[in-house]
Amino acid sequence: MSYAPAALQPGEHPILALDGRSTLTRPAVTGDLSAVNAMHARCSPESRHRRYQTARQRLTPSEWRSLTAPERGLTWVTRPADDLGLVIAATHLLRTPAARTGELAILVEDAWQSVGLGTSLVRRALREAHRLGMASVHVLTDRDNRRMLSICRSLGARVRHAEGPAVDLTLPVREEAS
Repeated sequence: MSYAPAALQPGEHPILALDGRSTLTRPAVTGDLSAVNAMHARCSPESRHRRYQTARQRLTPSEWRSLTAPERGLTWVTRPADDLGLVIAATHLLRTPAARTGELAILVEDAWQSVGLGTSLVRRALREAHRLGMASVHVLTDRDNRRMLSICRSLGARVRHAEGPAVDLTLPVREEAS
C-alpha cells in the first residue's frame, strides 16, 4: 500500500514497515483514548505485560490525559495508512525529574510487531529527545521482551539496573539522532 505525501496532516510522519505496510504517526490527543484502549484489547496479555510489567487491559482517562499533556513530554499514536481510525502503536517520551533525562515507553499491537515499526518509533523518539535537550532516555521493560531489548542494544543501550523480571536500560541521545 502506498500513501500520498500531500495527504499527510501537519505533524504526521510516515513509516514503511519491513513487510511493505504503510503507517502514519502523529501526536496523540485526548480523543485517541478509545482507539488506544481498543489496541490494548487486541494486544496479548504477554505484550501488555512486557510494556507495563503487568497485563493491564486499558488506560484510564486521567492516565491518558497525563500522558498527552505537553508539559509531561510527547506521545504519538501510529495508525495504518489505509485505516486511520485504528491505532496500532502508542509511543511516550516523557520528561523525568532528572536533568536532561527522558523516559521512553512503547506498545505495538501484536500483529505489527517484528516489522521494524518499534525500531522506527524508538529512533524517532531519540531524535525528539535530542531536540528537547535530553542526553539520555530510560526504558523500563520486561526481561523477556526480546524485541525491545534487541532494539535498545542496537542503538547503544546499557543496562542501568536489572532486578527480578524488569530491566532498566539507558539509551544515549546522540547529536546524529537529529
